[in-house]
Amino acid sequence: MAEITIIPAKNQPSEIVRTAAYVRVSSDSEDQLNSFAAQIRYYTELLKNSTDAVLVDMYADEGITGTSAAKRPDFQRLMNDCRKGKIDRILTKSVSRFARNTTECLAAVRELKALGISVYFEKEDIETAEISTEMLLTLYSQFAQEESISISKNCRIGIKNRMADGTYKNPSAPFGYEYVDGKLRVNPEKTAIVKRIFEWYASGIGMSEITARLNLQGNEIWHRGTVRSILTNEKYIGDSLLQKRFTTDTLPFKKIKNRGEKEQFYVSGTHEPIVEKSVFDSVQKLFSEREKPSGFVKEISPFRRNIFCGNCGVSFRRKRQRNHVYWVCRKHDESAENCPIKQIRESEICAAFVRLWNKHQAHYKAILVPMLRQLEILYEKEKSGNFQLANLRKDIAEIKQQIHLLTVLNSQGTLDDAYFKSRSQELDRKLMTAKKQLRASLDDEENERLDELRKLIAILEKSEQITEFDEIKFGQIVSKITVLSESEIRFDLIGGIGFTEPIER
Repeated sequence: MAEITIIPAKNQPSEIVRTAAYVRVSSDSEDQLNSFAAQIRYYTELLKNSTDAVLVDMYADEGITGTSAAKRPDFQRLMNDCRKGKIDRILTKSVSRFARNTTECLAAVRELKALGISVYFEKEDIETAEISTEMLLTLYSQFAQEESISISKNCRIGIKNRMADGTYKNPSAPFGYEYVDGKLRVNPEKTAIVKRIFEWYASGIGMSEITARLNLQGNEIWHRGTVRSILTNEKYIGDSLLQKRFTTDTLPFKKIKNRGEKEQFYVSGTHEPIVEKSVFDSVQKLFSEREKPSGFVKEISPFRRNIFCGNCGVSFRRKRQRNHVYWVCRKHDESAENCPIKQIRESEICAAFVRLWNKHQAHYKAILVPMLRQLEILYEKEKSGNFQLANLRKDIAEIKQQIHLLTVLNSQGTLDDAYFKSRSQELDRKLMTAKKQLRASLDDEENERLDELRKLIAILEKSEQITEFDEIKFGQIVSKITVLSESEIRFDLIGGIGFTEPIER
């Protein structure tokens, strides 16, 4: 029988796990911002004795809500670095620090899992590398979402109580006023403009003419809506109507106009008036007569100011003929020779939107998600080619490296505590300044476009197919309609993307 010799296996060097840490603080106060170094110390201490893990980078969002990932720049940077293959594992304190929106939390974890990256939630002791933990993660992220809703609700209750007892203060001062020592004070220069607006309107001059006069007289750009808000604002007689707008109770939180859904509070004599009450009352009466003629109830369409002609570019107007409502190019309506595009029924536009919504709701993963990824890649390439941004990123990386090195030396006992503390604070301040400069240098318009595209995907992900026109869904995703012909229209959606849809008769 042949002799068998067992050759023992050699000890293979363990693969180094590239580890990142994500933290989020809910306040942008100096105490919270200075905790960045403390967080680095924590994770450095956590990994310093490890032979198979190294801290790649620290990702921190300060003073930013956790209910939306789109509003957290370092979270987006973390996800982008993961997609580039720079990270193997992510450490975070808890589910609520990672995200307070169940849908976004699970979407991020699933994407990371697909990339072969695990997330460890310390508080809950959840390791996403284990397949069985997704249901547990769903539970905890739902708890985090409910916690966020509860916090928001408590804040709203506090605001409402201050409104009820007359102690609530609006965060911004209306035109003509300014906050001095926490109180509304009259701004002498702007007061004259406010008085002039009321005098003009009371004398019979319309809002459009008032807007034109103001634009000719000063450096500020005026709009008709601004003039309208001044003429109807009770603040100018020294009173305050509170809760004109309110925040919705469910995610995603939105601030909407109060049309009677919530109670309001009228507080008299809260500050110095600019306009006499008799003048204000006469203007309100005149305004009511001009804007709402007796016996006529104005019908507001969701398409108002949203439909434009693809041939001449002018806006469409709404017309009612017999039992149907139509939208027609203003030039065509004056004469068919001015524009060849004929009128279309409002019901046909509604039906086209229903078809568009259902297509995108069913196929957004195949259409919009890859589009978002490509735009993010292009945006990152553009930013990487920006010399100023590159220098700022380099400075931030160097400061973080200094903080890291300082922390390691201190943990080894080679630094004086007083020096360590003063140097840490100095580096924290430098890091704060550099990050602010970076945020200011980024292309806000492109960032906003990516945020809107993420918002569009989130809306479609949380919605279902529809069988009839939904005004709320239309308002959420459509920014403009262009009538290309009487048989085809284009919907421009948030995020700067457009899709054509045929008119079916």
